[in-house]
Parts: sequence; C-alpha cells; structure tokens
Amino acid sequence: MIDDIRLQVIWSRLISVADEIATTLERTAFSLIVRDNQDYACALYDSRGVMLAQSSQCTPGQAGSTPTVIAEMLATYPPETLEDGDILICNDPWVGAGHAPDVFVATPVFHRGALIGFACTCAHHADMGGRLGATDAREVYEEGVIIPVSKLYRAGIKNDELHRLLARNVRMAEKVLGDINAQIAANRVGARGLCQLLDDFALPDLHALADLITNRTEDMFRRALARLPEGSADSEVFHELRDASGARLRINLRMQVHAGAVHLDFTGTSAQVDMPVNAVLNITRAYCLFPFIATLCPDLPMNAGAFRPVVLHVPEGTVLNPTFPAPGMYRSLLSYFTVEALMGALYKIAPDLAMAPSGTYPLWTEKFSGTADDGTKFLSHYNAQGGQGAFRDRDGVSAVVFPGNIATTSVELFELEAPFRILSRELRPDSGGPGKYRGGLGQETVMECLNATAVQVAFSGGRLVEPALGREGADAGAKGVIRIGDEAPFERSGRGVMQKGDIVTFSQPGGGGFGPPDHRDPAAIAHDIAMGYITEAAAKAVYTYQPE
Repeated sequence: MIDDIRLQVIWSRLISVADEIATTLERTAFSLIVRDNQDYACALYDSRGVMLAQSSQCTPGQAGSTPTVIAEMLATYPPETLEDGDILICNDPWVGAGHAPDVFVATPVFHRGALIGFACTCAHHADMGGRLGATDAREVYEEGVIIPVSKLYRAGIKNDELHRLLARNVRMAEKVLGDINAQIAANRVGARGLCQLLDDFALPDLHALADLITNRTEDMFRRALARLPEGSADSEVFHELRDASGARLRINLRMQVHAGAVHLDFTGTSAQVDMPVNAVLNITRAYCLFPFIATLCPDLPMNAGAFRPVVLHVPEGTVLNPTFPAPGMYRSLLSYFTVEALMGALYKIAPDLAMAPSGTYPLWTEKFSGTADDGTKFLSHYNAQGGQGAFRDRDGVSAVVFPGNIATTSVELFELEAPFRILSRELRPDSGGPGKYRGGLGQETVMECLNATAVQVAFSGGRLVEPALGREGADAGAKGVIRIGDEAPFERSGRGVMQKGDIVTFSQPGGGGFGPPDHRDPAAIAHDIAMGYITEAAAKAVYTYQPE
C-alpha cells in the first residue's frame, strides 16, 4: 500500500531522477542543438513499457513519441531476451518522432538481477546523413540513415558494426557519436536513480507504482476536460504550402467533448505530399495532447495516464498520418498547425480559453555546413522564433518557441561554432498583430558569412505568404521574411549557398491579436511605444492613439 503522502514523495523523487537524466545529457552533449537549444526529451518506464515520468524540460513531440518507441523495442526484444548492459537505439521516423535526426536511446534497468524498467532519452542530432536540410526531399531515404530498433551494446559489449555504420554515414561523426554517448551516460544516471528508489522505498518493482500514478493522472486530466462544455465543433486550417495540384494543404478537424474525454477526427485532411512536411501519427498525437494540458492543467503529472483521455482518428495516407516512405524532415512546418486547428475548435466551445494563431509556428531552423578557413568541417543550427498569438485577456508572448519548447540559439555560441557574425538580433516593432490584446512580436536576425569558401545552407521557416490571423476584429501579425542580400525573399523553405560577405536576414512572424484594436488600453499603447514594441506612426494609424 502507498498512501497519498508517500506517493507524493515517490513522485517527486521520480521527477528528480528524470531531471538528473536531462542535466547529465545537457552537460555531456557535444552539439549546440542538444546542449543549449535543449532539443531533447527524457523519460522513465517500468518493465512493461508504461511511462512513469518525464523530465521537466522536454519537447512535446519527442516526449509524446517515447511510448511507441519503448513498445517497439519490447516487441523487437521481449523482456526475457534483454540482458544487463544492453543499450537499445532507434530513429525510425514511423516508430519515433517523425524524422531521422531524433534518435532514441533506451537502457534496460536491472535491479537484483531482474528487469525493472527503462531509462530513455531522445535527442535531436546535428546530422543523420542524407542531403543537407533536404528541404525538397521526395522520399524519406533522402533525409538520412534510418536505424531500426537495434542493440547499440549487447550485455555491455559495444556493437562495433553499428557504430562504424553510423560514423560513416554522418558528416560530423565525432559530434553525433558524442551526443549518443551523452545519451548513454544520461540513461546510466537514470538507471542508478531507479534502483536507489526501489531500495529506499522497499518496492519490489515499479508495476504497482506505475498503475497508481498513471490512474491518478488520467483521473486528473479527465476532471480537467470535464470543465469544458460538452459538444462538438469543426475547425479547418489552410496552410500556405500547396500540393502538386496547387491546392493549399488543409487540416480538417472535428472535435467532440463528452464525459471527460476528447475525440479528435481529422477526416478531410489533405493527402500526404512529396514534400518533407508530412507528420507521422506519433507527432500528430503529441501536439494534439499538448494544447489541452497547457490550457487546462499545466501542472498535470506527465506519464502514460495523460494519453488516455484524448482519442484520435487520423486517416492513413494524410499529411498527419503518412505511409512509408513519405518524407518528413520538416514535419514541424505542418504538425505545429494542429495547435491552430485545435484552438479554432476550442474557440467555438470555450472562447475564453482559445489563443489566436501564432507566428511561433512553424518552427524556423537554419542549417549551415562547410569547411572553415582552418580546414575543419562544421555543421551548425540556428533557431529563433516568432511571436505567440494573443488571448482574450492578455498579450501574446514575444520571440518564444511555442509549441516546440526549445531555447533560442545563443548568438555567442553560434558564432563560436560557425564562421558567421551576428550583426543584429532584435524584436521586430509593429510585428505583433494589433488588437485589444496584441500578438507577440517576432524577432529579426541579420548575419554575415565570414568563411573564405562557400557555405551550404538550408533555410526552414514559414508564414512567408500567409500571416497569423487575429480573432474578434484583431489584425494579423507580420509575415516572415528570409532573404540573402538583395535577392528576392524566399517564398518557402529552401536550400542555397552563401559566400564570404553575404548577409542573410531572418524575420520571424508575429502572432495574431485578439479583439478590436480601438479597444486597447491607451496606457498599454503608451507602454508599447516606450518599449519600442510599436512605433508612434503605427499607434496613430492602427490604434488611433493620441498621446496626452
């Protein structure tokens, strides 16, 4: 028997163990995208593959995909075939988080000779081979090496063949294998923590604990969902990207709320496309779950119980549930828009909870690769995002990675890793959609190439054609802009080459506003002018503001 007080102590201990995994991963990782962007997820499982807890810092897409990864690992290597010292690895997009760079490493945890669970990490790797960026990929094979569920170590013995295969297929072998070793080290810390927990609380295994905490989480989530008015609502989002026939990609949703559960039906969504934006079912599920938790119960303990009250129907062969071998390297260009579809449906049922469309999606990820002047190879990422949509009662947050939940790239660390100089990075005045509550501002980064030889680039961004719209009479946020020098702006994500002295500008879009602009508090307008968020000209033209 585990009483409530004892359960809370054990739960806090589980979170502490998961956070120790994350801290170890950050401190030992080689790449900027893991170490500083925090593009990873860490989770603990019992021996049946039931998620007990995840670290406080996680990306929703990766954390939401770990259950299917552990399930596939157990299907491939049943518990009785696992040995102490085994380490499992997988990056298959249809098993994991939808694209090859997200690599899952899981360590079976043994205690007193018996398998008790798993420590699992997922990290976004700097490279997995294939074509750099592959912004125009037509099949997943172009996007990098695919690792099915495999043993990276067998009973503590390194799988040399698999290590050599990985090293030969990636551009930055030291960085990629270094990050994999960081994941192994982090899992080792988690394994030690789970064993210590069993000893300290005299638990024979984790099964009873897992059942208790997951049932509690499910009950809490269902009670939170029960606060929503019952009923159904339809929502559709038209993406600026178009299919081969010229039609805009469409996310179609019918949401039904009943008895503490939500059913999401995506029938009518566009068919999968020969572009690297298809989002596998795991990613779609993760970003359908996340908005309800963030809106209704942000303190919900995250474990397997959180997945039960949200039921999905996503037709196979669509952009939100593609069949192999559809490309999906940039699935966040589309998958993040499930949040907009959900908010559109939620607005019809509970308008006070819904957010206006954001300039924070899709995710902007820029890649740079080449040979530095000293002869060393480099491959680096740069992440910076736009402004969140406003709510009925508050402004949107500026320059935030929502819903991806990773950090913006540090200017200093990027300059240390890549031969570029950041000339400026600042918020974009007037980019937040005007309204009673203003959309969050986008940001703008201007950088100069310093390398003597050509640098291959792959630029990924969005809202380059269609901005984030406002709600209830509010205006849209500013559109995004990607431009090299004086060339025409990109109309969609793409590849290119930069020479020494070339300057590239990334202007992330702003979020949509909420409510009529002429209802905005004059004091809030004056504050925005003083902070440089809006210009005086825009205040007079859009808000009809007259300073006292």
